[in-house]
Amino acid sequence: MQVSKAANDAFVLQGVSALSPTRARYKVLSLLFVLASLTYLDRLCISAAAPAIIQEFNFTPVQMGYIFSAFTFAYALFEIPSGWLGDRFGTRQALTRIVLWWSAFTMLTGATVGFASLFIVRLLFGAGEAGAIPNSASTVARWFPTAQRGRAMGGVC
Repeated sequence: MQVSKAANDAFVLQGVSALSPTRARYKVLSLLFVLASLTYLDRLCISAAAPAIIQEFNFTPVQMGYIFSAFTFAYALFEIPSGWLGDRFGTRQALTRIVLWWSAFTMLTGATVGFASLFIVRLLFGAGEAGAIPNSASTVARWFPTAQRGRAMGGVC
């Protein structure tokens, strides 16, 4: 099914407040920017902490590689299903649950006691964070007309 650009833009503008659509759109975009920034920060913090983690748990470089890979594997595996959940139940609900999920597993990272627990926490953290960008892209598609989406996504990613 092909949707014309004009029909799509009209549909998008229906979802934006009639009083101040630009202001509302940019508030949503600002929240998505903060969300994306936090996901990248959360994802990379373990790299800075890796030397201390290796020393604390006596990990080998190979074990630390598995810890890093656990996040990446789960992120790749759950990105499409997480996007589908956002399409099915709404991006606001999906993004709220994603933030709660990854926040919980970020906190649990500090409670790990060894390789297995850290591996599982990083795996579940990656699964939770996987839907952030697909659902952000879907939100941008709903709030911005076609001509502005590329610039808006540039602000998110």
